[in-house]
Amino acid sequence: MKKIALLLLAMIFVSSCSLEEDNAPSFYYEVLPVESFRVPESVNIGQDYEIFMTYKNPSNCHVYEGCYYKTEGYTTTVGIQTYVLDNPDCQILENPELLESSFTFKVESVQNAAQPYVFKFYKGKDTNGNDLFEEVSVPVNYY
Repeated sequence: MKKIALLLLAMIFVSSCSLEEDNAPSFYYEVLPVESFRVPESVNIGQDYEIFMTYKNPSNCHVYEGCYYKTEGYTTTVGIQTYVLDNPDCQILENPELLESSFTFKVESVQNAAQPYVFKFYKGKDTNGNDLFEEVSVPVNYY
């Protein structure tokens, strides 16, 4: 009888627990377009460079998370990473201010001396929903 009572008590205890927090804010991630950018005219192997970008938050629920960048070979794709609060009180900003962000980029060894380094800055989507990028090639100096 004690075992049944203990089992019933354990079942009630486990079923009353919730792993979800009811008060936790709901959000999703969004990459914002880069309005403008500044890259070096050329780069040297093994050196660090700061890449500067400007962007605009489209609403008061967009919160800057950092720079999104992904490197594949000699190409780095760049955008502005934000999280967006899922809040019915969010307001679209009519004249959002221009904000600045930057990240440090280190030039690793490149096998082809004639190969420039390419940055692809995210510019938004076209009318068909395809991602748009502005590409800039930066020459690599070899010593």
